[in-house]
Amino acid sequence: MNFDALENRNITLFGKSRALSADEFAMQLQNHNIRLVDDKDADVALIIEGRLVNPIEQDRLEALYEARVAPLIEIAEFEKWLCNSIDAPKLLMSLKLSGDRDRLMGYLQNPYIPNDLFLRLLKLYNWEGAGFFESDDNRDITAALISRFYENIERNHNVQYANMGIMHLLHQSSDAELTETIALLAPLQSALKEGCDNSTQKILNAIALHPSASKNVLKQWLKKGNDEIRMLIAMRHDLDLDIQQYLLNLNNGIINETLSLNPSIEQAVALTLLQTFPENIAKHIKLDEALYRHLFEAYALELAQNPTLTVEMQQELLEKGEDVRAALAGNAAIEAVVFQALFESGKAGVLRRLISNPLMQSDKLKLLFEKDAETFSADIAANVKTEIDILKKLSGSQDVEVLLALAKNPSTPVELLYQFQLDRRLERAVK
Repeated sequence: MNFDALENRNITLFGKSRALSADEFAMQLQNHNIRLVDDKDADVALIIEGRLVNPIEQDRLEALYEARVAPLIEIAEFEKWLCNSIDAPKLLMSLKLSGDRDRLMGYLQNPYIPNDLFLRLLKLYNWEGAGFFESDDNRDITAALISRFYENIERNHNVQYANMGIMHLLHQSSDAELTETIALLAPLQSALKEGCDNSTQKILNAIALHPSASKNVLKQWLKKGNDEIRMLIAMRHDLDLDIQQYLLNLNNGIINETLSLNPSIEQAVALTLLQTFPENIAKHIKLDEALYRHLFEAYALELAQNPTLTVEMQQELLEKGEDVRAALAGNAAIEAVVFQALFESGKAGVLRRLISNPLMQSDKLKLLFEKDAETFSADIAANVKTEIDILKKLSGSQDVEVLLALAKNPSTPVELLYQFQLDRRLERAVK
């Protein structure tokens, strides 16, 4: 129905409004130049069935419906239109000037107002120095926040009354505005400054790691948060140089070590950390030729584990000792030509690392099984790409390590797993 056509027309309401208070309902009607009349015999353009319709009104309502005096609708449909037509700047200014807490709470618990307006209103709410669930009012507003944005809330409605509801909501959402609004709420700001319980700390941690957390939030978290928060931020892969430098300037050994494990740090920061954490930098930093050369002689073992090695770098590392080749064999980013060279080396330590490498294929596993099953049985039994017939052959092994590997392998046939469940040595390992 086109409710805009009701301007300068009469409507009548049986019962009471639902999402809006009587005063707010009347005010919104006035904003649209719609007249609410009590005279049911007046010239009305719309009849609305609200809540708490008494028996006398119900009889009159049914009579009007039978007479087709005017269209009849449920209150929900009309209130949705009213709430989505609210003049947001006007409402916000009115609430700021009046400080009317009850009116603000009424709007925050109104399911029909738009999400963007809800978030703007939430910023006006005074938590009165208490946590999310430490007062009746705060509990109601927190529940309104969670129930509005939580996906499939009907499947887990109790989640709106616990801190984990906020944490799960953050994990679900990719909305930057929602994340920032929650981050700036007074209960979390207090928790940052003064410390908090474990469940609230988990919310802080979720924001520190949230992919939609803004630079503004991250900077505030770094300034106000504890070392746990700073470590989590140091792990993020989307930090710009400004934030990386801020972390570095904290001159905190634990923070610096965490930063050195981050493969996305800028090279200027990496070079500073190189003096203290060369092994971490060699393993994780995005390499260029100059940095690779600087690290090659002293940290070849760590370099071999770096996923950003070029094929030329990988081939050069092949010429190093067996420990370096074994490390290279465990690198899931090596090129096919390097993988083949390592496979052909015939060294047991290298081949074991290759077997556990995600790049290993079933045909090569079969070759190793046929060539030296005794040496590699446990490794082959653990690989999800091992062919079924080989897994069945391995099930006859007397070596408990081989059987345990089979029991943990999700590719092992079900009939074998049933057998393993009857073996006390293996029953807990069965997946």
